[in-house]
Amino acid sequence: MSEALLTVRDLEKSYDGIFALKGVSLEVQRGEILALVGENGAGKSTLAKIIAGVTRANAGTLELDGRQVSFHGTAQAQSAGIAIVLQEFNLIPHLTIAENIFLTHESAYKAGFWQDNATMLAKTVELFDRLELDVHLDPRAKVMDLSVAEQQIVEIMKALVVDARLLILDEPTATLSKQEVAKLFTLMRRLRDRGMTLVFVSHKLEEIFEIATRVVVLRDGLKVREALTAALSEKELIASMVGRDMGDLYSVRHRQEPGEPILEVRGLCRGNRVTDCSLTLRKGEVVGISGLVGAGRTELVRAIFGADRPSSGQVVLRGRSGWIKSPLEAIRRGIGMIPEDRKAHGLLVNLPVYQNITLAYLAVKGAFWIRRGREEAMVQTRIDELQIKVPALRSPAGALSGGNQQKVVIAKWLMTEPDIIFMDEPTRGIDIGAKFELYHLIDQLAANGKTILLVSSELPEILALSDRILVMNQGRIVKAFSHDEATEELIMASSAHVASIA
Repeated sequence: MSEALLTVRDLEKSYDGIFALKGVSLEVQRGEILALVGENGAGKSTLAKIIAGVTRANAGTLELDGRQVSFHGTAQAQSAGIAIVLQEFNLIPHLTIAENIFLTHESAYKAGFWQDNATMLAKTVELFDRLELDVHLDPRAKVMDLSVAEQQIVEIMKALVVDARLLILDEPTATLSKQEVAKLFTLMRRLRDRGMTLVFVSHKLEEIFEIATRVVVLRDGLKVREALTAALSEKELIASMVGRDMGDLYSVRHRQEPGEPILEVRGLCRGNRVTDCSLTLRKGEVVGISGLVGAGRTELVRAIFGADRPSSGQVVLRGRSGWIKSPLEAIRRGIGMIPEDRKAHGLLVNLPVYQNITLAYLAVKGAFWIRRGREEAMVQTRIDELQIKVPALRSPAGALSGGNQQKVVIAKWLMTEPDIIFMDEPTRGIDIGAKFELYHLIDQLAANGKTILLVSSELPEILALSDRILVMNQGRIVKAFSHDEATEELIMASSAHVASIA
């Protein structure tokens, strides 16, 4: 193994007396891609932010090139060659790509004051060419007009402009499609081959095994394992992350034969995003919807739910034909929906947990208020059922981990006692332990007669949970597979090539 670029010794960090890190020590070797993994709340992001100068440790030291360093901000860390790309991008939407990349770079200003746009544009093009990026970005394009994946590239370019030797990527693939992840990994390998060292913070197992040279596992603020990726199995890594043997993550399906049809969609269209889609959902069945990003999956589900109005087609719910005109009508007719973006559409993050959980229940019951004691008792029942980890019922929902936030969203819908639940990317951004619990919950809901329409970009998830799988491509349902006949290869072929499956 090569000489260490960065050495972390006995780092500790606490917030209000609660430890996020407890005596963590590790080495980051030159020219490697090190995966920093663990469940939500394990301390991954805290450690990454301390290394990059975003926050400071309460105790412990950092050594860069064998010399002790202490950063009082990201500017000092960048001067030392350490940069970080956080989950929440630090970009200015109304500025161009070039302006964002060179915003704080002295060479892009005349006399230290006037913005030199020509230099910015030329240097941005030079940077793209040097890295041979497989993207077509106009340096003059405004950041607000870019996709999430393109914005992430801009963030990485900002790090390269400051001559970073160590680049930390904190959950960089959380909102990317499989194709976008592949492009990001190509860029990461190219940077590594040119001498850069990378720390990859993630909890996505398949990505860890694909990209990382070595793995450091954190659990409850402690370093519990360190190993070469090639020397670990997926099962061993999961056990290290959660502290117990979880069994086979994707062998949770224990299903009886589904019952009678409960919801039928016939020829649904919505503009050019959804075209002539038909499907049937049966009682106690999990139907998965797969497809590439932009295939129309979310748009189809939102149109059925009444969040968006279809342009044509028919919905038949329990034998009654007619559009569902609004989400409130959908709730009253026994449908719940876990949205793709829980923070934007599923939670009111500043409200207490108990109010988030009763929100839909109060709407469907038509009640303006409910006795506090009864409300909290109802909420506590759901919290116990779903094993939601929450400091107090009145804690803000935004203070919980991603997995517990998702459980709050699920609890909200279970309060309404729906017969049908639409789940759009329900495991996005949650850790492996919470994902395992959610898989079991979905299986249990179906076994109890609930009908689940599951939208997911994770093929192993779709294959493990679904009784049937519908594949969307360019707004259409182009193929349907039973659980037994579906494979990743068949689904991907259907997702990418309409002509080949017609």
